[in-house]
Amino acid sequence: MSSGHPSFSARPPRAAAAWRFLVILAALVAGGALRAQEVSYLAGGGTLPNFRSSTFSWDLDYRQHLYRYLSASVGWINEGHLIGHHRDGTDGELWLEAPMFNGRLTLAAGAGGYYYFDTETAGDSNSIDVHGSALMTSFSATAYLTDRWFARFLINRIDPHGDIRSNTALLGLGYWFGQDKRPLPHKLGAAPDDVGFVTGDEFTVFAGESVVNASLSTHGQAYAAEFRHGLYSHVDGTVSFTYEGDPKLVRRSGLGLQLWPVNTFSDQRVTVGIGLGAYIYIDNKHPGTVRRLPVGGSVNTPAFAPLISPTISVRLSSHWLLRGVWDRVVTNYNRDSDVFLLGLGYRLR
Repeated sequence: MSSGHPSFSARPPRAAAAWRFLVILAALVAGGALRAQEVSYLAGGGTLPNFRSSTFSWDLDYRQHLYRYLSASVGWINEGHLIGHHRDGTDGELWLEAPMFNGRLTLAAGAGGYYYFDTETAGDSNSIDVHGSALMTSFSATAYLTDRWFARFLINRIDPHGDIRSNTALLGLGYWFGQDKRPLPHKLGAAPDDVGFVTGDEFTVFAGESVVNASLSTHGQAYAAEFRHGLYSHVDGTVSFTYEGDPKLVRRSGLGLQLWPVNTFSDQRVTVGIGLGAYIYIDNKHPGTVRRLPVGGSVNTPAFAPLISPTISVRLSSHWLLRGVWDRVVTNYNRDSDVFLLGLGYRLR
């Protein structure tokens, strides 16, 4: 990637569509207090419909059982490296389910939306970050190996308008967190014991790595600090400061403001959630943020980007916790980045 001015896409990010889609995802995660739930990780391959390009693929999925034959899911899909495209993103689907053999096997058909981030090659070692949305349809077969662990086979069809279509086939394992033994056809589980859960005040410091989403991905050491406060039952708010290091293409740091739908498992020892909000940053390698002063010299002016952040935390004691966060910075100047952070936190109450 050239270190000069960033190249711009002819297709600007559809910010309004992104925010609407992310609000739907947040509502699904916030629905965690409804009934039992499950998490799965799957890996496999992806192809174009004409099979001219194939690659690896993986999927991290959270599924919520709503009614007897209906569930909802949110997930993150990485479609690998198809020719000229490195695409991944977040999805939300509704599923019609057909349980068999007293719930030991479940077939399901799903449909929903996919908001993606596609790093496309643009010649001369340049690339552009294209953001868009797509219709997504899926089929899954789930076999419960024990009362908690299950194996899942998943097929996805991703059909965006104006971008490449793709198919993925994935196989993996998952874990059922419900109070009953696996999701039974006649009973989804009693109401969880954390319906009124509100996160206590937490302060966490992080270290990790930042990766710029470009043709020549560059890495930097990243650091962050976060204050988290439970606003309502299963809804957190955070204020954070992140330094993305110096991964050559950017040198960003800034303030993050986010809301987090969260859910808890294992007697509130494990918490998962997704943060949606704003990143107010300064990029010392992006000349578009430099403003000349009348008296001479210059100053970098802050810029704004959406910030999407899955998280998981594990309580180590009544006060100490371990938290992992994956920040996706969504820019409008082809400098999207992933910031992977692991931190030690202290719960104040």
